[in-house]
Amino acid sequence: MRAAAVAFHQPATVDPFEVDGLDDAELDELPFGVVCLDASGTILRYNLAEARMARLDRHSVIGRTFFGEVARCTDVPEFRGRFDAMVQGTTEEPLQRFDFLFDFKFGAQEVEVEMLRAPASERFYLLVHRRRFRSARENLAPDFPAPLQSELVERDGGERGVLRDDHEQRVVHAPYALFSSLLRTCQRVAPETWGIFCREWGVQWGRRLAVELEMASLEATELSLKERAMGEVADALSARLRDQGWGELSLDLSDAPTGLFRLELHESTIAAAARSLQGRACHLVAGMLSAVFSNLADRRLHVEELRCRAQGHAHCEFVVVGSTRKDRVAALAEEGASFHEVIDALGRGR
Repeated sequence: MRAAAVAFHQPATVDPFEVDGLDDAELDELPFGVVCLDASGTILRYNLAEARMARLDRHSVIGRTFFGEVARCTDVPEFRGRFDAMVQGTTEEPLQRFDFLFDFKFGAQEVEVEMLRAPASERFYLLVHRRRFRSARENLAPDFPAPLQSELVERDGGERGVLRDDHEQRVVHAPYALFSSLLRTCQRVAPETWGIFCREWGVQWGRRLAVELEMASLEATELSLKERAMGEVADALSARLRDQGWGELSLDLSDAPTGLFRLELHESTIAAAARSLQGRACHLVAGMLSAVFSNLADRRLHVEELRCRAQGHAHCEFVVVGSTRKDRVAALAEEGASFHEVIDALGRGR
């Protein structure tokens, strides 16, 4: 079963001329790169997909010049020339599409670029669709390929106390006690908000994780996640969570024909940190999984935790359903229903 087949995949479309009206969170949900420039070529906006594909931290590129600092390989007539003509108004085409080869020091990427002027502002957008990943080209001038993140990072004073991952993005290693402290604080200040806050936090995390997984898949296999078997996608997601210490995720698709499926999380960090809650605790994980699987299906899906290790169960159990079943499944979870009881109740239309 392909990932896109789960939950009845429906392709999403985005009108290029509506991109300027999207906020930054909505830009981060798009599966292709988005770069917003002013008339001088200075970067104003840079979405998560582009940051992941270029292996750059967006905070290190905002305010820099696209053609001169961030993507020097584009400072050529077939790219920069088109942009200058659009800025100067010497072309009547409101949108231009063309193929291009991005050169990075870690490799080359064949892309299709959509270039347009925003309808209601003096902003210009580059929509970058990756087609194929190739090895780095040889015999290029040293300053022609786009720079690495390490070359853009300002390391004042040697970056004392700063950790970075393989892509030079800043990370923090924190004990799971951080989450138990957060829970205790929330219980003291606003106990009724814990589940809502953590789910929304998880959704924001999941949107970014989905893009990271998508770009990693394209780099490794030249296939989108939607083109790969669901088992492979589940393995990639599980490996990422396991490597980061969140626990071991497994997926059971045996009930997918009924429009839902089951997830199990063993050794959940969140459940371990929230044992004092003695209730379902993994709202953060549920939100994250909702965002990841919604991205795969191109439609809103809902993930609800049914059983949690914080309640004394051996592992945490989640159900994935379409958003129209969200309220019914949430109510069943509050009643303590098991996965099979949820299937039975939904089958009866309850």
